[in-house]
Amino acid sequence: MRRSEEMKQIYLSGAISNNPNYKQDFETAYNKLHKAGYSAILNPVKICEGLKTWDDCMRKCLFILSRHRNLGIAKIETPYASNGAELELQIAEALGYEIYERKEN
Repeated sequence: MRRSEEMKQIYLSGAISNNPNYKQDFETAYNKLHKAGYSAILNPVKICEGLKTWDDCMRKCLFILSRHRNLGIAKIETPYASNGAELELQIAEALGYEIYERKEN
């Protein structure tokens, strides 16, 4: 992933519900991006802390995706299926965000 002057924020997208390693995967992706010089990284694991349901978390994350104009998406590739991540990526594509893939196991 190349760092762009225009790209102010990166949103991490990946499997959470079906992924037993989601905290580690998101933390690893966050740390790699931070080391690469990105400072504004939106992590849904942190964004959704304290929320009780998948619906509440998705509503909050989709609201964030819909409100930002200058956003890149770091797609965390795992072997786990994720309806939420698929929905995030569909919306990101529809809004014209750049999507980058990041493999984490």
